[in-house]
Order: sequence, then C-alpha cells, then structure tokens
Amino acid sequence: MLTLIGQLLSALLWLPLALCKPILRAREAKMRRSGARRVRPPALPPGHLVEPLPRPRGPAAEVIGGMKVALTALLDGEPTHRRAYRHLARFERKFNEGGLRTLEAIPVADLRRALRDFEAMVRNWSEPSLADLRSRMSVTLTDRSSAASMWIAENSVNSAFRAPGA
Repeated sequence: MLTLIGQLLSALLWLPLALCKPILRAREAKMRRSGARRVRPPALPPGHLVEPLPRPRGPAAEVIGGMKVALTALLDGEPTHRRAYRHLARFERKFNEGGLRTLEAIPVADLRRALRDFEAMVRNWSEPSLADLRSRMSVTLTDRSSAASMWIAENSVNSAFRAPGA
C-alpha cells in the first residue's frame, strides 16, 4: 500500500515538471538566441584606439617576384626545358599564380618531383633567388614528408572494414 501511495505522490510531483519542460526549453533557447547571458567585454572610453597585433611578416613581394622571374627565365632558357623538366614547369605555373602558398598547397609527391627536376637542372646556385626558392622547397618538403610519414599510415583502414577483394 505504501508503494502505491509513493508512486502516486511521485507522479503528482513529476507531472507539473513534465508539462513545464517544453516551455522552459523554449525560453532558454530564446534567451540564448538573443544573447541575454552573453558576457560582453567592457566598453573602451571614447577616443581610445586599440593597437593591432603585429602580424608575422613573410618575405617581401620583390623577393617573391625575383624568384618567379628567375625560375621563368631558367625554364625559358632553352626551348626543350619545359618539356624535359615538366614537373618543374608545372610547379612554376602554380608558383606564379599562388606564390609561396603553393609550397603548402601542392601534394608532397609533386613537390618532391619538382625539386628533383630543379636540382637536376641547376648546377650553379649562385643566384640568390634560385637558391632561396630551392631552400624553401626542400625545407617545406622535409617538414611535410616527415609529418606525413609520422601521422598518416599507409593503409589506415582496418582489414575488417575493407571492401572484399581490396
């Protein structure tokens, strides 16, 4: 008998909460959307200027332009260079479009082939822009290939989940 009374009292206490739950959730969502509980930073006094954070500076545009001009002149030196060193020619086209971001954008295998063509083509690294480009290419390749070999497994899919015959 006591358990029946206990269940009845429990149901009487639970019923108002169950009925109010959707209303409380809608109110909470409305407050969240309106930003009522958002913590706002204190306002700055009028006339106060905030100094921007210094951005890390990359190489100057004239340095990158010198790299582009030197690489283009190197490939245009002989009519057969673009066909013989096709990986370097493809890298040069992408480098002229994207600048140094190209080093991070192209796949590691393509960068490795372009660097191999570059080193096979140039014997005298006395021109600073070509030497700088080669250095950047090799450093990027080393960083990216070591990270890829460390973190990306060759075949990371478990054999239980592979397609049959794969």
